[in-house]
Amino acid sequence: MKTLVDGYFIILKTLVVGCLVGITCLIFTNVVLRYGFNSGLFFSEEISRLAFVWLVFAGAQLMLHEHGHIGVDIVTRRVSPGVARWLLALTQLLMLYVTWLFLDGSWKQTLINLHVGAPSTGISMALFYGAGLVFCILSALLICTQLVRNLTGTLPAPAQTETSLKDGAVE
Repeated sequence: MKTLVDGYFIILKTLVVGCLVGITCLIFTNVVLRYGFNSGLFFSEEISRLAFVWLVFAGAQLMLHEHGHIGVDIVTRRVSPGVARWLLALTQLLMLYVTWLFLDGSWKQTLINLHVGAPSTGISMALFYGAGLVFCILSALLICTQLVRNLTGTLPAPAQTETSLKDGAVE
């Protein structure tokens, strides 16, 4: 199972890099064509925007997995590891609730835009809003897994920083 999850996140990292390279190539080519040849790629902006949306959601999921989002630990670093675990569980439950709200909105927007085509390319705008659906479903699975690991004690306790130890926090 771990190799499957690791493989998924390697694919996600590849998607992020692919989106960055694709956006860069499309924009660069479009600029050269516009200024050098008074021409351009009619689909460049739409494809770049779509790739950027998927890039943002894929990057957000990677950071969720790697615990790379900004965290405020002013409270958790001053309490015991047991209390910190319960605070983490509360945070994870709140994250699940917000993910549910986002999933609900993404689902409604995807259905509304299912048969709406993008102006230049004509591809369904559901692909644009579907990024939120994919993100929410996979992130909810990830958060649930982390919550179960936290409650069973297999998730490492939130680390206490050197600063928190100087401040007299309980180890």
